[in-house]
Amino acid sequence: MRFVEIIRSLDKFISFIKGAVILVAVGEAILVILIGVVSNGISSENQTIRTFSLWSLIFLAVAYLFLLVLKTIYNKTFPGSIVNELKSERELTALKKDADRQKTISDFLVTVMGALNGQTCALNYGDETHLCDTGIKDGIYELVKPAIDNINYILDTTNTGFTTGVYLQDYCALNGNIESGIITITDQLGKSTLLAKNLLDKIDARGEELSIQTAIRESLNDIKFVKRNYSTQNGTISIFCTPIPLACNEEEVNGVFFVIGKAVEVIPADTELNLSIFNRVISNWLYRYNECVSHRVRTHGPIAEEAA
Repeated sequence: MRFVEIIRSLDKFISFIKGAVILVAVGEAILVILIGVVSNGISSENQTIRTFSLWSLIFLAVAYLFLLVLKTIYNKTFPGSIVNELKSERELTALKKDADRQKTISDFLVTVMGALNGQTCALNYGDETHLCDTGIKDGIYELVKPAIDNINYILDTTNTGFTTGVYLQDYCALNGNIESGIITITDQLGKSTLLAKNLLDKIDARGEELSIQTAIRESLNDIKFVKRNYSTQNGTISIFCTPIPLACNEEEVNGVFFVIGKAVEVIPADTELNLSIFNRVISNWLYRYNECVSHRVRTHGPIAEEAA
């Protein structure tokens, strides 16, 4: 039974106990009245009435004492604020968990910023930094590896096995061309067959492929964070899309970063913010990556076909 259900059951039980206490108080008042009435019969001249009144008085007195004992025990031992205490403890635990999660994500960001600084600043010393040796797919993965490998922290879910990727517009490919399209970064969920490079240009997409295309297109066109659930034969899937801004221009987009995973119904309020921070890092890295590729092509000519 989940914690919330336990709290509700306990709350109902406490309400029942409080109702019973009210009944005890009413019973106590009735007994006091009856004791007063029966006491008058003790002074009666009729022997039968006196005897009945005496035994009735004894019975009522015992019953009254019993109710007083129950009332005293309740007042002394019953924790009337137990529900509020449990709720407060639960909230405190949740706040601590959220603080630990935020610290972990902040550590990811520090690592990513260090990687960005190490890769891009070295370009000032020439082209021997090999920033663009491995291509854009491996470059992005190595840049934001802490976030991609721990995306469940950002989404605050116990789910594992995500597919991540980007849709990029007008990037410099190692073959010397300016290209656009989907690039799959990681594929633990096994969705790469649905992520053709030209996915956003396909007019015959259907089913799951269409759902992914629609979510990415919506994020790209409307420049907004998109969370969408869609159904498949193997269950419900969630896709999260966040625009990648153009370097030095927040009003234009350079592409979309997306995550596909098993259904996540509720996500933290800061999910969009955290993903957008990592996307800004990707944006700055892409700017320097394109510079690196352009320099390589001018100096050495086309190197290789870009791996999607």
